[in-house]
Order: sequence, then structure tokens, then C-alpha cells
Amino acid sequence: MTRMQRREFLRSAGCASGMAAFGGCCLMAVRESAAVSAAVGRYVSDGLYAGLACASNAGDLYVEGMRTLDAPRLPVTRDTLFDLASVGKTHTAALCALLYAEGRLDVDAPFTEYIPEHVLAKENCRVTVRDLATHSGGFDNSKPYMTADSEKMFAELFRKRPVWPRGERFCYACSNFVYLGLIVERLTGQNLDAAAKKMLWEPLGMKRTTWNTVVGDPDVAEYPQSTYSGPKRRIGEHNDVCAHLAPRPMGNGANFSTAPDMLLFAADLLRRECFPKAYYELLFAPSFEKDGHRRSFGWDMAAKRSTFSDWTRTAFSAQAICHSGWTGGVIAVDPARGFAGVVLGNRLAGKERTMGPRMHLLDLMATNG
Repeated sequence: MTRMQRREFLRSAGCASGMAAFGGCCLMAVRESAAVSAAVGRYVSDGLYAGLACASNAGDLYVEGMRTLDAPRLPVTRDTLFDLASVGKTHTAALCALLYAEGRLDVDAPFTEYIPEHVLAKENCRVTVRDLATHSGGFDNSKPYMTADSEKMFAELFRKRPVWPRGERFCYACSNFVYLGLIVERLTGQNLDAAAKKMLWEPLGMKRTTWNTVVGDPDVAEYPQSTYSGPKRRIGEHNDVCAHLAPRPMGNGANFSTAPDMLLFAADLLRRECFPKAYYELLFAPSFEKDGHRRSFGWDMAAKRSTFSDWTRTAFSAQAICHSGWTGGVIAVDPARGFAGVVLGNRLAGKERTMGPRMHLLDLMATNG
């Protein structure tokens, strides 16, 4: 099979066959762009990242740099597990979308219908499940629930109040997705890791993805202390403080995955073959737009006017959805360009210094380098 034939095979394959092979240990990249390869190498050599793993549905697969920071210095591989940080919120959104497609979740109902312990349940709550997924329900990103005392953690979550009226503004708040994760738990009777394996990861052939702390796996990325708060983390522990302290997986992300596994997830969103139509429609439908912020259910979208968004420096279309993460990753799906791609890495430089480069890598892969 030629490189071109293999690329077309990957593009046309179904969710349980062809693309699943991309997650296997034997398949190599089917194309190589000098421009992408040079950019990946430059971002590592310039000290923005210790290591990078990039993949796209066009057959891109680039691994560069080190997954460990201290001796022994070990290289990134195609199977290296990265802490997704907030990129993992896309899995929370996907689980909600699947429950919606099954008729088990009303995304336009008050979220307190599913979390009646919340203080707003007694106050004629109007904040909907969709509002949580678009970060437009009025909650800010304060985190009074950040404690190792699990009883206090949930007590604080249930008494957190919005600071703005519903729909007035966008404010990225991790608690929104913690609530969504709790809703998934209530409706499935399972924790997020078990629910995701059954409903999302196994159907897509994602075998190197977990919501749990990673123990005993030799191929996991290490992160500098600048990416988390508190004592030094052991390799495989969550960077996110809430995920690190919580007694079980939380919906604000911090799951672990590989570039090939995340490509299976992204490529299915492009092909729309594995799950009900309503699942894909919800994730791609614009659901909030105001003051330069445009969101679908759980994803960022390019806005017509935006002074802040890294989308403005790319060629992604208005149909595209994207999500970045604190630890250095980003994922994007653009139906207009027929593109699905992911960039994962253990960043060394700050989030703002690495956001442009990671979006640039996606853009380069989408434009064939």
C-alpha cells in the first residue's frame, strides 16, 4: 500500500476499523511536511515545550522532544500519555451530548433538575445545562471548592452562586464542567472514567485514555511545577488541583490520553459515523455569541469579531470547533476544511507563549504544511 493509498484509507475508514488502526503500535505517519516538522522541532528547541506529539486525519504524526524533565531523559513516543487538562472537557461535553441524543438529558432544562442539592434549586433556577457547557450561566472561575476534604468540596460546589445574570457574558469557569460531570454520573450511575469507556472511548477504539491517575505505565509525560499548584507531582498525577484533590474523576478534564487516541475522537467528529446524528449536531451548533466569544456545546468557535482569540491567527472556518488545555494541548475539528487534528505536549513556557505555537501547528497540518 502506497503512502497516498494509506492516507485515503485512513480518511475513508469507519470508526471501528481504519482510523482505529492509527492507534495501533505498527502504523507510522503516512505523510511528512517539512514545515510542520521544522515548527515542531523549533518549539521544542526554543524551550516552549519539553516534548510534543501532533497528529491529524491527513496522516500527520510528529513526535519530538522528551516526556521526562530529569534523568533519565526519555523521549516522547506515539504512545506517550499526556495530561489533557481542559482539553478533557470535550469528553465531558461528548458524554452529555450522547445522553442528549439518547433522550436522557434535556440540555435546555435548569441544571438543578439533575443536581437538586445545589442552592439554586430552591430559587427558581434558570441556568440551563447548555449554559454550563457554553460558560454563559453567570458563574465565575472562583474555586472555593478547592480542598482535600471531599465533603467540604461538594458542599462548596453546591452553594456556589452565579455573579452575573444568565446569558449576560462569557466567563470560563471550571465549576461549570464539574457540574456537567456530576450530571453524567447521576444519569449513568457510573463515575466518569467508567461512563467514558463504555459510551465513548471503547466505541471509538481509544485504548490509551483514562480519567484516573496513571500508575505503573512507563510512557507518561512529566510536567514542570509551573503548570500546577502545591507540592511536586509524581509522573501520572493530575496537574489540575481539583482533579488532584477530588476523590474521583471530575468533569473539568485532566484525563490522560495520547495523540493517536485523541485523533480517533476528533476524526469521528469530522466523519459523523459512530454515534447518533443529534450528538454531532449539538457539539457543532453555535449556542452562545457575545462580546467576541462564540461557543458551541463544550467547545470554542471562531467569532466574527474577537480581540482575544487565537483563532484570529489561523485559517479555520466559522464551522470549526476547538479546545485548548492548560498543560499545552489543543484539539480542533473543521468540517469546512475536512480537518481534524490534535497537538499534545508538556509545555515549559507559559500558556500565553505556547497558545500561538500550538494553534500554528494545527493550522500548518490543516493547510498541508
